[in-house]
Amino acid sequence: MPSIVVTVDDEAVDVAAERENAVVLAKSLTIDNQGGITDRVITLQDVFTPSNYYGAPDPIIDQDIERFRALVVAGDIITWGEEDLKGVKCLGAMKVLSTVADAVGDHCYVTVGYEHE
Repeated sequence: MPSIVVTVDDEAVDVAAERENAVVLAKSLTIDNQGGITDRVITLQDVFTPSNYYGAPDPIIDQDIERFRALVVAGDIITWGEEDLKGVKCLGAMKVLSTVADAVGDHCYVTVGYEHE
């Protein structure tokens, strides 16, 4: 199972790329806001381009769908396992996003374990 550690910000950060004829399943998630000085809402986003075949208007615009959301207070670390994340899947690329931009000395790290199915 691949995993990635990213520093989250108020702009979406890539976790797993979109694959044709596959979905991305979240298997584990750890949010480390121990070095953070502010509370954050962290979301896993599903980013994909709808198909014209199903009537999407031209030009096609990427869709950002929230698949998971968690509040992590400053100084806390939270971990979810496979059972907790059951049903969290992305049709396109999986990205992670924070409601707060990083400031100097204010960092939040997210570790995501995932697999393509």
